[in-house]
Parts: sequence; structure tokens; C-alpha cells
Amino acid sequence: MADDLVGRTVAEGRYEIVSLLGRGGMGTVYQARQVAMDRMVALKIIRADMVLSPEAAGRFSREMRLTAKIEHPNTIRVYDYGQIEGQLYLTMEFVRGRTLTDVLAEAGGRLPLERIVRIAVQVTRALQAAHAAGVVHRDLKPDNVMVIEQYGESDVVKVLDFGVAKSLAEDQPRMTATGAVVGTPVYISPEQALGHQVDQRSDLYSLGIMLFELASGQVPFTASTMTALLIAHATAPAPPLAQMAPDVHPGLAALVDELLRKEPAGRPQSAKEVELRLGALVGGFPGTASASQPVVMPVPEAPRRGSRKALIAGIFVALLVVGGATAIIVGQSGGTPEPPVKPEDPKDPESPKAPLATPDAAKVVPLAIVPDAAKASDPDSAVRSPLEDLKPKLTAHGDPPPPESCPPAAAAAAAELVLASRDEVAGDAARALGSADQALERCPDFAAAHNVRGNALHKAGRLEDAAAAYGRAIALVPDYESPRFNLGVIQLRRKDPAAVATFDEILRRNPGQPDALKSRAQAYLNTKHYAESLADFEASLEKAPDDGKVWLIVAQLRERLSHPGARDAYCKASELGISQAKQRCGQ
Repeated sequence: MADDLVGRTVAEGRYEIVSLLGRGGMGTVYQARQVAMDRMVALKIIRADMVLSPEAAGRFSREMRLTAKIEHPNTIRVYDYGQIEGQLYLTMEFVRGRTLTDVLAEAGGRLPLERIVRIAVQVTRALQAAHAAGVVHRDLKPDNVMVIEQYGESDVVKVLDFGVAKSLAEDQPRMTATGAVVGTPVYISPEQALGHQVDQRSDLYSLGIMLFELASGQVPFTASTMTALLIAHATAPAPPLAQMAPDVHPGLAALVDELLRKEPAGRPQSAKEVELRLGALVGGFPGTASASQPVVMPVPEAPRRGSRKALIAGIFVALLVVGGATAIIVGQSGGTPEPPVKPEDPKDPESPKAPLATPDAAKVVPLAIVPDAAKASDPDSAVRSPLEDLKPKLTAHGDPPPPESCPPAAAAAAAELVLASRDEVAGDAARALGSADQALERCPDFAAAHNVRGNALHKAGRLEDAAAAYGRAIALVPDYESPRFNLGVIQLRRKDPAAVATFDEILRRNPGQPDALKSRAQAYLNTKHYAESLADFEASLEKAPDDGKVWLIVAQLRERLSHPGARDAYCKASELGISQAKQRCGQ
């Protein structure tokens, strides 16, 4: 459609075209005056070659009706839609501002952490509103994020073009006749690139690309052809953000790395979860944590003094947090670490079939038989008694009670099932999973049930599903410690650098927590941050000075880093019964 629309009145006299604002991949945008309301709007005309079937107009109308229901301060409202001279159009709230692309260019290609968080948190809130309405953006990118000044506030975000990509996707699963991609290829998710069905986690991947760009000044994937770029998104691992921007905040790096995982189940599961984690980077939100299954990690090679040979000790710390109770098993093996044991080997601490440590017996509260609330004779107990009786048993393990949105009888039944499934995890993961699922049928937003479900999935070796369950629990109750810790355990098993940020959050809320200190220490080992690892292990010894295995790790790290006191640490480990340290103490 020619630019001579400027000055014309279109859509049966409803809009007077004032000026051309710009062109994008999906169409042309004009400033227009809505005659009846005498207000300025942005009018977008969709390119004709983006709509190749009669069904597309119907999908477009349905999607715009849905999108028009999104009312949020961080979204641009859709006012109207229809056809102009045979081409689809929509009109939107008109705002004066800059795109995030312009903001990034003006800032020299990178933004400071505080500004990244300020902008990105607002984007996540817009996504939450859209996802709650059943709308997936599918084309989230800096060009679709407006940054404006409003009511004296700068960096106010408005996200636009919700739903447009979806209305065109069935006609053009990936490319139009002219080669354009529905979903800008630089920011497209793996599932979009493969033509698979998408959900809200696709938008979170695109957000991850944006955050990568804001923090590093570059995008993770580039290619000379569109096909190569789609293949990269679908198959190639994204480079760690910390590799591209060494000075980036480790918590932001961890979050972005998770957002860019290929499998949607491995990403944060909701925009709310991303908002909370972003806020925690600058002190805006509390952190949290707890666990599931043993973790095996090598201690770094420690060079001998005066010798070219190395002393290598394989050390592992196994963590299990079933509720609020944590069991830690520390073991050792001399010599060069052996290759990983096959998952089905019951002797392998990482094996799904390996016996799990159990909570301290004194902390396990016996399961009570709870009467059906509907049959209770006391009218007050019919409302309060069953759940009130169970709340102490839940909170004894650090678990929150069911939310108030659950009916009392359903909440009580769900709480009882959670107590049962938690006690079943070590012996029968399948039964525990069934109990947790039944609890969630009665009370879908019961965070403790999601956590125990994650423990059962973790025990069964289904790590992706377990991580998703823990993420759901965290999203429901952000200060719930157990699932955060459990998620960290999975990250440790995978040697995922995100584990550092996870345990950082725990320690921000509970400084000096010994299990979190040891866990973060091992996360630092995985990322070769040996000085930080040593500091955490030494701090953990202040809480548990008789832990001989940790003394051995400290000795090795001190030796590796040429810190004083390595021999003293070997001797302390030897005194505590660590035979491997005895020879090194005598040198």
C-alpha cells in the first residue's frame, strides 16, 4: 500500500492518517487520528504477503479480540482491527518514545545492571498479563518494546504487537513468500524455529535473547543466512553470557543461561519467576531454597609441593532435602576419578536407584489419620480442624500450608497426601509421585505438593520434570526455601553455573547456612572459581569444625592456590580420621 495514505481518511471514515511512523517486518505503522474519539492512535497495516489464506483474517480477528482484553500499564492497548482496501489493520494506543533498540544504541550497546532489571521487570509484567489472558507474543524483541517517559518517570516500558505473530503463524509456519520469518529469527525460540507448538516459555526464551543483548551488546546467535540462524536456535547451545560479558552479574548470567535452554522444561516456567529473580539481583525481592538427590563433584587437582605429580582426591557431598531437614553424606576416594557410573548402577550416588539419605528421625512427624471434614460432627471443626491439625506437621519441615483458595476439605486432604508422599520418596518414588499428583488435583496451587512432586521426579531420574516442579513451587511461594535448594541440587548435578546464583539467593536470606555454603562452594568448583570455593568451605568449617572431608578439600584448595595453612588442614583432616590426608600431613 502506497505512502499516499498520509492525509487520507480510511476504514469508512474512522481514521485520518496523519504521518508515517515506520515500517517493520510485518507491516507499516502510521500515526492516525481516531475521528469519533478525537484521539491519536498508532495504525498498523499488515503486509499483504503475510496473509495468504482467507482463514488468516478470521484468526487475526479472533487474536485481536483476545489481545484487546489485556489491560496492563506495561502493554500497549489494542483499540480496533479490521481491513483497509483488503489489507488487515489494527489500531493501538499511541505513545511517544523510543524502541529498546534505540535505547541500547544510545547507551553504546550495553546497559548497566540496574537499568536492565528496571526495563526487564516491566517486560515480564507485560508477559504475565498476556499469558494470563492466554496470549503468547511469539515476536518479542527490542523493536517491540517501547521505552517512554510518563508522569515524571523515565524508562517506562510498553510492550506491543501481542498476538499478531500467532494470527499469521498457520499461514507461515516459519517463512513468508518473501522470506520473512513469523517471529524475528534473531530472537526466535527453538520450538518456533522447528515449527513446533509454543507456549509462554517461548516468550521467555526470546526475553533471554534480549537480556543477553542488553548485558553483552551482542546476540548469542548470528549467521549469514536465515536457515543457518534457525538451525542455530534449534540445535546449537548458546554461549554462556559470562563468557561474552565477563563483568556481568553472576545472577543475571545464570538466569539468562537458563532462559536460553533448548528444552522449554529447562527454562524458568513463568514470567513471574523471571520477575522475582530479576528483582533479587538488585535487592528487590527475597531469595529462597532445599533438595532431593546425591550430587557428585570432583575436587580440583591439587599440585604437590616440590613435585610435578598431582594429588587428586575424588570428593562428593550428597544432599537431600525432603522437607526442611537436610542430610549430608560426605565420602572420598583416592587416585584419579573413575568415569561416571552408569545411571542404573545402584552403587552410583547419582543413580536414580541409589538409596537416598533420610531426614533425622527426630524431625519426622508421624502421619495422622484425618477425618473427612464433611463428616465432622463439630461444625467448627468441619471448617478448621482437619487442616489446622496438619499445619504443624507441614511447617515442622519448612513446608507452607495449602493456599486459602483451596476449600478446607480439599486442602486437608492435599496436606495429608503431601505428608505421605514426602515420607514415601526414599522408598517408592512412583507411589510418592502418585500421592503428590493427587494432592495437586485437590489443590493445584499447593507449593509443598509441587516440591514433593519434584523430589519424586528427581528420585526417578527425571531431572527436567523435577526442575519444572521446583520452579512452580518457587513461583507460587517465592520465599519457600526447599524447592530453591532442590533446584540448586539439580544444577549442581548438571554442573550448571546457575547453581552459584541459586545458592547466593539462599545465603542472602540465611547467611552462613552450612548446607548452602557447601553447595555454593562446590558450584564455585564447577566454574573454576577456586578462591571463592575455598572461602565458602572455610566458612562452613566455622559451623562444623569436625568435618574431616571438608578439611581435606580445604587443604587441597589452599595448596592449589598457594595459600598458607595447607599442611595444617591436611593434619586436621588426618586427626579426624581421613587416611588420605595422613601422608600429606607428614610432609
